[in-house]
Amino acid sequence: MVSLPQQPESNFSRAVFKVIRPHIPRERWPVDAVLARFEGGGDGLWLNADFDSFSGPYAAVARQLVREAGVDLVLKSPLASAAAAVVRTKRWRDVGLYAFLPLMFAIPLMAVLSDTAMRFAVFFFCLDTASLIAFQAILVRKRALLATERFIAYIPAPGLKIHLGGKSDRSSSIDLMPEV
Repeated sequence: MVSLPQQPESNFSRAVFKVIRPHIPRERWPVDAVLARFEGGGDGLWLNADFDSFSGPYAAVARQLVREAGVDLVLKSPLASAAAAVVRTKRWRDVGLYAFLPLMFAIPLMAVLSDTAMRFAVFFFCLDTASLIAFQAILVRKRALLATERFIAYIPAPGLKIHLGGKSDRSSSIDLMPEV
């Protein structure tokens, strides 16, 4: 899914600017806003970026800085809800994964106590295995959805005047056709 472009006035664009501005010299910035394409990382904990307006080495530096900023930028991006869904699902999958081995080793230990205890251990082990498989399938689906979501952001250049609050200098009047 492609969302609407993030304008230079948006919180996300300003956050990216604050991350990359100290590392790129002012003379390497374009006069106008920098066009950048973003997509979510595999675990939803970082963003992959592609900057068009910078030369090769500076684009690589900016890309690396965005990736290192990690969750701070993900939370301000339009991908925040999809990334949070991936993280939540991964957490539940990990709960099933960490319970798998103790439950597996509990089966022979419970067999020593009684058949009923062993049956309960087998039942909980099978329930955990089913939940582990289900959460892994859900996690794969949510990661695929996160990988398909992309958005464009215009990062403000140093010295570019941005208007906070959604107001701009341009008049919002529309030229109407003259009456005939």
